[in-house]
Amino acid sequence: MRKAGWRAICLALVLAGPMGGAGAQVLTLDQVSAKLQANYRRINTLEGKFEQELWSATQGRVISKGAGEVRYKKPGKMVWQYQTPREHLFLTDGETIWDYAAEDKEAYVYTVKETLYKEFLLGIGDLKKDFELSFHSGRALSQAGLYQLDLIPRDPEERANVGRITLYLDPQTFLVQETETVDALGNRNHIRFLDLKLNPELPEAAFKFVPPKGVKVIKAENPRAAAPAEPQPK
Repeated sequence: MRKAGWRAICLALVLAGPMGGAGAQVLTLDQVSAKLQANYRRINTLEGKFEQELWSATQGRVISKGAGEVRYKKPGKMVWQYQTPREHLFLTDGETIWDYAAEDKEAYVYTVKETLYKEFLLGIGDLKKDFELSFHSGRALSQAGLYQLDLIPRDPEERANVGRITLYLDPQTFLVQETETVDALGNRNHIRFLDLKLNPELPEAAFKFVPPKGVKVIKAENPRAAAPAEPQPK
């Protein structure tokens, strides 16, 4: 469950946003994807809370839960601040990613490569060009009445890294309520967004990280964990 999480969940978050109500009419796939693309292009900042569950295909159960706060700012800035099951920070300015857990006294830092993930962080991604789109299980609406849209990267390498992203959208506001990513082994990473605020004023300082004194900084080619996809229990 360690390969896909950071990019998949970040991609899902930056696609969140408001649109006009759809009324009682069920929209087509093209209509839903067009609204989602328009959402993505008009959002400059976003902040809110999240709750997360990781489900293991091997064990057939939820193996970990996490919760915290998230912030996003174009171009390319994002923070995931876990409060449970332990304090853990994942931060990117679009070029560099920091992975820091205070109790470990270590901070991993690595460069964001030229990937689909980076394109969407910077605000230049194109849904139809970059993803195969479909309604989840062939149905436009979930049992809860949310639009359910599957996104699978067209690029083979990104497909292997990211897996499938499913977005669950409010049919009136088109806010992303929940996301779920599924990797090649069938493991599921489910995130529920709460209290989302769109286009708030977010200072640049919110996306800067200076390792505290005594923390060992480790430069790495790849993330040591699928941040923010794998909260670890104490």
